[in-house]
Amino acid sequence: MYCIIVNPNAGKGKGRKNLKTALKLFSERGAEYSVFETTRAGEAKEFSERLTSSGKKEIIVVGGDGTLHEVLNGISDPSSCRLGLIPSGTGNDFAAAAGLPSNAARAAEIILSGETKATDFLCVGGVRCMNVGGLGMDVDVLVRCKKGRFVKGKIKYLLSLLQSLFTFKGYEIEIESGERRETHKALIAVACNGTQIGGGIRICPASVIDDGKIDVMAVECMGKAQIVKAFLYLMKGKVLDYPAAEHFLCERVKIVPSQPCTVQLDGELYDGLEFDARIERGLKMYR
Repeated sequence: MYCIIVNPNAGKGKGRKNLKTALKLFSERGAEYSVFETTRAGEAKEFSERLTSSGKKEIIVVGGDGTLHEVLNGISDPSSCRLGLIPSGTGNDFAAAAGLPSNAARAAEIILSGETKATDFLCVGGVRCMNVGGLGMDVDVLVRCKKGRFVKGKIKYLLSLLQSLFTFKGYEIEIESGERRETHKALIAVACNGTQIGGGIRICPASVIDDGKIDVMAVECMGKAQIVKAFLYLMKGKVLDYPAAEHFLCERVKIVPSQPCTVQLDGELYDGLEFDARIERGLKMYR
């Protein structure tokens, strides 16, 4: 029995459209399913928690990165669950890292094939994160996105990013990982399982979702001209080649700001969350 958790409003209604496509295919194949449609923020997590606590193991997400984030955080035991995703959001950043097709029928075919692969995720301050968590300019961009009213989708993110480029002043942080201790005035500092944010901005192209490692990436804040230069590297997907960028792999990392701040996990904002990230393994995904 597939338990399908859908955000019908994801991707400007793409969730509803993709659900219809997937259900047609599931029905043609004789697959049993139940549909759980969200009507408010947080409900996907509640559905996931209730279903997996009662022994349901086949959880399918029809939505974007935010819906996937909620579902992941509701699963009672990720190691006993099989998770499917039919990408239906605006950005679908984790789906890109996982190599999942944007076409709903093809994504449903992968689920119906029955093959799963081990997939990592992060746990940051007790909150699970599927794709990328961080602090710095990425959070400033997201805050601006949430305030913006007149522009939607990827254009909204890019406009917010351009605004942040000329106003963000950096965070004083300390990065701790094993014997490693270093301080930065960071433009951005992220812990990555996936490779991209913001609907295609390749924040860490080297990251792999099943290698048992966190990719940590920090970019030093070095004045407006250098921030623009860093932005150009980022947009080309070559930020790891930027001279003021640092990248390393680990299994656990703490990013400690000089004062409490907002962090983002899968694009969701958390105020004052301790950024103590570790890699988690054992989740099985259809991909």
